[in-house]
Amino acid sequence: MSGSNDIALHLNPRLKKQVFIRNSFLSDCWGPEETKLDSFPFSAGQYFEMIIYCESQHFKIALNGVHQLVYKHRVQDLSRINQVEVKGDVTLLDIKII
Repeated sequence: MSGSNDIALHLNPRLKKQVFIRNSFLSDCWGPEETKLDSFPFSAGQYFEMIIYCESQHFKIALNGVHQLVYKHRVQDLSRINQVEVKGDVTLLDIKII
């Protein structure tokens, strides 16, 4: 989020443990992690398409066209969410902001 170190939505798939962590970093502090999913949607070395849809109350995340989860906003002012950062062992092929 602009003008701060805050992270509205942090997504961290951990392949070895097969857990997909979601969290927010606000006011220099991580919140409680969310990990519950019906199944783990990632495989090492496999292509995936992720869609992050921002609605007024939450983010909706879909992988390869299949809805996976809802993450309730922990940020009050959604207009401050204005950047995407990708780190780790992943190759970003494309990003579209609609």
